[in-house]
Amino acid sequence: MFSFCLNVNASTNTYDRTETQNYGVNKKWKITNKNKNNVLNTPLVDASEKVYDFADILSDSEEKYLKTKIDSFIEETNMDLVILTVNFPYTNAKENENYAADFYDYNDFGIDFDKYDGILLLRNAYSADPYYDMYMFGEAQLYYNEDRCDNILDSIFSNMKSGIYLNAMESFINRLKTYYNSGIPSDMADYYVDDMGYLRRRYIFPWTVAILVAGIGTAIIMYNLVNKNKMIRKAVQASDYLDKTSITYSIRQDVLIGSHTTHYTVSSSSGGSGGGGSHHSSSGSSGGGHSSGGGRHG
Repeated sequence: MFSFCLNVNASTNTYDRTETQNYGVNKKWKITNKNKNNVLNTPLVDASEKVYDFADILSDSEEKYLKTKIDSFIEETNMDLVILTVNFPYTNAKENENYAADFYDYNDFGIDFDKYDGILLLRNAYSADPYYDMYMFGEAQLYYNEDRCDNILDSIFSNMKSGIYLNAMESFINRLKTYYNSGIPSDMADYYVDDMGYLRRRYIFPWTVAILVAGIGTAIIMYNLVNKNKMIRKAVQASDYLDKTSITYSIRQDVLIGSHTTHYTVSSSSGGSGGGGSHHSSSGSSGGGHSSGGGRHG
């Protein structure tokens, strides 16, 4: 049984991991000396609540409303959905990602699905540098590629930055549904998620290249065979009748007596712009994979 540990606000309860079997981790992740501290530092929560407002930026009625929206999303998509708000200082975005991944991995989110499929929206309300991002686990990584994540995160930026959180989070859920109903995007069609939650690309045999190479090889072989079996050609030009051994040729040589080289300096310049990285899985401390939406400051 869970033993009650902390009540952060009226709606976010946490429990003591040291009093639970396997520190409350019911997924297949192995707890080792390397990740044990991560487990113990991750709040243990009731995974059925879905909204965890540790930063206390939502009212009770707003949390209840978002919970109904999330329940509808889960029923429709067979993927979990978590909203998590925190308030802690950080020096780089990776710290937010690590916290979010541990929170999802070491609680029972997505446990009803084969590969712990689900999405987590993190809002760090740290006043010096507010930040938010979305993280995908399991099959959710196939539906929400880089372009879709960018569109979703950009669409809620204004409301997030202005602190209109209910509108931002409701819009977030609605857009998740819209993209899910559109199916897996074409650029993810060749990918799958392995048993550890990592995106993998299926090997596709290059039939077009193979056929082209085979065709060229066949043509070369046929050309050589035909040439070997040709009859001796008849003379058709006057030069074919000449006795080349009776002709004396004069050898002419060109001797280089000087040179001059001109050097040119070619200058070039180009404007730089940040390039978007490819959509891929990152590893959490659990050893499981997940994808990030890229994050926004504001």
